[in-house]
Amino acid sequence: MIIRTILAPFLILTPMAVQDDGLTQYIVRTHDNGQPYVVMYTKGPKNERVKEQLYFENGQLDYEGHYKKGQEHGNWTYYWPNGNVKSQEYYEKGLEEGTMYDYNENGEKIKEYRYVKGRLVKETKLVP
Repeated sequence: MIIRTILAPFLILTPMAVQDDGLTQYIVRTHDNGQPYVVMYTKGPKNERVKEQLYFENGQLDYEGHYKKGQEHGNWTYYWPNGNVKSQEYYEKGLEEGTMYDYNENGEKIKEYRYVKGRLVKETKLVP
């Protein structure tokens, strides 16, 4: 991994590292304690945004999602502060698609959602 540090004011993207997979990591914002808050990953000569991560102040991952051609595309996973999965979603061309789940803080599935082209077609409560 090649590390590059560039000083930049406010919210200007600062490239932090070029990884072996060709992704460039940008720390967009930090928490007051210096921990990363918003991290973006880009790829290619046009720096196309392909991934986004948000972190809690303690450094624990809050959520992670992927992009394709500037739109949400692929898996998005959200986490509870204890590290357990909070919800799992899937997007195609910026629209919710397929089956998605919500979980309680203990990791149990509590709801199931079914989407077709961004439209909710069914919601099922799984835990009484």
